Amino acid sequence: MRSPRSSAVRAAVVAAAVLSAATVLAAPAQAKPAESPETTATGAITMTAYRFQYANVATGKCLDIRGASRYEYGLLQQFNCKEELHQEFWSDTVLGDPSVDLKPAHVSNLCLEPSGLEAGATIVQRVCNYSQGQRWDFGWNGSSATVKNRVSGLCLEDAGMPSGSRREVRQMPCTGAPGQLWSNR
Repeated sequence: MRSPRSSAVRAAVVAAAVLSAATVLAAPAQAKPAESPETTATGAITMTAYRFQYANVATGKCLDIRGASRYEYGLLQQFNCKEELHQEFWSDTVLGDPSVDLKPAHVSNLCLEPSGLEAGATIVQRVCNYSQGQRWDFGWNGSSATVKNRVSGLCLEDAGMPSGSRREVRQMPCTGAPGQLWSNR
């Protein structure tokens, strides 16, 4: 006869397996398979990560960490799309909060945040501190979205310079113009 404790442990294992399967099945079709972290639990809050590459609708270029920097203050830019980790970003969501932390996939523990609160500020990677300044809201409209910082209220935008293969990304007032629209690749 099984003890009540072993039945409880078995039930917990089955519940965890069911929740893991539900999380995988609920992942958006465009998401690349999660490598790490897939799903982590911190007390009552569950975090789920998806990895995406984001392309600007106007330029067709992908968000990119300049020079594949692995250090704080590495600059976010646009560059010709390639299948490289410094152009892929973990989108960590927290249950009950529609915003995400955007974490460059080529380095751990760095998150995107504006270098300032003003319009025209660049976007850099900083040590993740899970503050609202590192949270981003996606305003989906069909297959593309604006990406708005939770604190500044400004959107990621193609800065229009330089005109070569590398282009700057800055935060600007949200207008929904093509230079502010991003799609998953």
